[in-house]
Amino acid sequence: MTNLAAKIIKKITNARRKAFEKTLPKGKTVDDAINEEVAKLKKYVIFLENCIEFFFNTEKAIRIKINDIETKTNQEIKQEQLAKEIWILRYAFLYSLFFEIKTPKNENDTVENDKLINHALQNILNKEGKNDYLPWLQDGLNIFIDHPLNYNDFQSEFPEKIGEKIPLIAFECTGGRLGGESHDGILELIMTTIEKDKKFFLHGDIDALTGEETENVKKVIEDLRETREKAAKDFFN
Repeated sequence: MTNLAAKIIKKITNARRKAFEKTLPKGKTVDDAINEEVAKLKKYVIFLENCIEFFFNTEKAIRIKINDIETKTNQEIKQEQLAKEIWILRYAFLYSLFFEIKTPKNENDTVENDKLINHALQNILNKEGKNDYLPWLQDGLNIFIDHPLNYNDFQSEFPEKIGEKIPLIAFECTGGRLGGESHDGILELIMTTIEKDKKFFLHGDIDALTGEETENVKKVIEDLRETREKAAKDFFN
């Protein structure tokens, strides 16, 4: 019975291989196609590893800026919580950006993208000796991404989830402040960090933000401030 099953599987596999061969350009073998696909996926993994390595390379600078905000404002900040929250946001945005350049055509593509990002993360965590990051990174990512991952749901829901989460981070990490220097300083740090990540992802550019990009960050913070003030007035009225 076992031998019969093995023969059947072999026949099916050979039939699929021959069917696939018919779709290939003349002179190209199935092995050629497989090797090309492996090389393509390897390039994606290397690219993602570079992005995640960039997160580690800039982590110290971000922690210094968090401390600077606390020192400048003389207002306590939950520094470790904020550092982790920013890490989670960066990782969530990596998903968003990667899915934009490698847009899945079907469920298999979605699963493939998810595996590529996870594989790249695990490689870098191993390299940096930071495997203890994995549990809280995955827990944090679950706020933005449901697994099994549905690309259409993720694409439509991600902006709203991010819009809700960023002000909440500033609120929680300042001990419940709805505004003020430390609150707005955190918002600016988050927004500028994400803008720099985007520049690195798209262009490999790690220079300072341009004047226009800085103004965009300030505009977002100002819009959030106006929304917050309106909500407060509505509440008291």
